[in-house]
Amino acid sequence: MLITHPTPRRDADTAAVIESRMRSVAHALGAAPADRTLPDTGERIAVHSGVVLVRLDGTPHALTTRAGNWGRVICEIGHVLLAVGLDPLSPAAVGPEVDEYLVTSTKSGRLYFAAASVADSARLMQAGSHP
Repeated sequence: MLITHPTPRRDADTAAVIESRMRSVAHALGAAPADRTLPDTGERIAVHSGVVLVRLDGTPHALTTRAGNWGRVICEIGHVLLAVGLDPLSPAAVGPEVDEYLVTSTKSGRLYFAAASVADSARLMQAGSHP
């Protein structure tokens, strides 16, 4: 699951502000730079009512996205690789643009990763004991 900030829409969305926000998200997910050992951050994903929920440490809030077929697949597999990019990426980005983002961000140390497990329910995920 690639997590990025949308392209800036306000003057306050400077590169420094976006990077700070995304570093906070990476930290709240327990993610680490690509050149480090991939951290296993425990059960922090759940699929509920057609929505994928991603638990963030230190906040009652969760990231959400539509589950679609992907939600069924991750429930069957039981694990998700989380990737947090420090730079913005348009939500409309597709194929080659996403590939270029991944390559460039990884080479420049601006992509953080974590492995996460899929909980049986959103209630169990939120009650997770992983720090």
